[in-house]
Amino acid sequence: MNKIYYLDKPGGTFTEKEVEIPVPQKGEILVKTRRTSVCQSDVVIYNHGLPRIKEWPAVVLHEVCCEVVALGAGVASFSVGDVVGIGCDIPCGKRDCLYCGDEGTGDWTSCPDTWATGHEFPGFSREYAVLPDWFVDLGPIKKFPKEIDLDLACQLEPLACCLEGMTRVNNCIENRVVVLIGAGSQSTYALQAARAMGARKIIMVNRGKERLERVLKDFGDENTVGILWNEHVVENVFKECKPFNEPHFVMMNVPHQAGYELATKLVGYNTVLDAHAGVKGPEGKPVIMHELDLNNDIHYKLQCFQATHGSSMHGINLAHELIVNNKLPLLSKMTNESEQFKPNQLLEAIKRADDRDSLKIIINWD
Repeated sequence: MNKIYYLDKPGGTFTEKEVEIPVPQKGEILVKTRRTSVCQSDVVIYNHGLPRIKEWPAVVLHEVCCEVVALGAGVASFSVGDVVGIGCDIPCGKRDCLYCGDEGTGDWTSCPDTWATGHEFPGFSREYAVLPDWFVDLGPIKKFPKEIDLDLACQLEPLACCLEGMTRVNNCIENRVVVLIGAGSQSTYALQAARAMGARKIIMVNRGKERLERVLKDFGDENTVGILWNEHVVENVFKECKPFNEPHFVMMNVPHQAGYELATKLVGYNTVLDAHAGVKGPEGKPVIMHELDLNNDIHYKLQCFQATHGSSMHGINLAHELIVNNKLPLLSKMTNESEQFKPNQLLEAIKRADDRDSLKIIINWD
């Protein structure tokens, strides 16, 4: 039987239901969930809901690795027993779509009808799922070696999102000063990726001392410093940038207006700002106004303002390469014993992810 855990409403409860395991049709594959990890978006969905989720009860969770257990007729790209990681942002399902289709650009997050697992497409708070033919042909599904640590494979999607922001502009990480606002999971991924990419110095800013100390202890090195987010934070960041006057890359990883305001204060000459964490809630995205001099800043200071939400195959491929080739050797430290749960503990897992000291929650479906 296929166990499915439905969330009845925002702030509600999960209910387990058992249904028949579906049979994949032509071009489809049946996958069995092995691990899911919890994203801060899942926390927002649980606490407030999301406009993109149109019907409740909902099947949530989108960071996942699975095992292929059955193939529909005509599937040649996968085999039974394959271990796969699956991205959250997926094609809209229209084969002729300019962004998502067979001849599309692959820029799924630009599609006006974009889909995402755990949003328009049912998520992976379920034991088995059938992936339709267009998902199999076009979607972000990456094979891992069978001996891969599944706790690492399920982090493909969040790592991919991080790498999208860090690689959109060339030469903004290697031998550069990187500032990460926030010490949550995305900043911790970014810290590890920046080290792997040869950053000169990494400055992590956070309000809470406890989590900042955990991240620095487990993932930092002699080129990593932490700064508490207080009234002197801007001054202290610029001091740490010396001999440069300002950072080369700023990634804003806190979903609050204050994060945007701080990030823009740190932008100087030739700075790339990636507004990685959006601010959203049950009513959608609030307006955050900022005045910008397009001539004296963007042009003469060579500033770049960008935003990253979700991931395309570009980020998925980069994340897959880093995980498979063990380029992030500390990745397993993202999760400790207090952050490991079973499927019947989904509510506890999401609430633990909402704690200030938590990094990456993993749910073991085996």
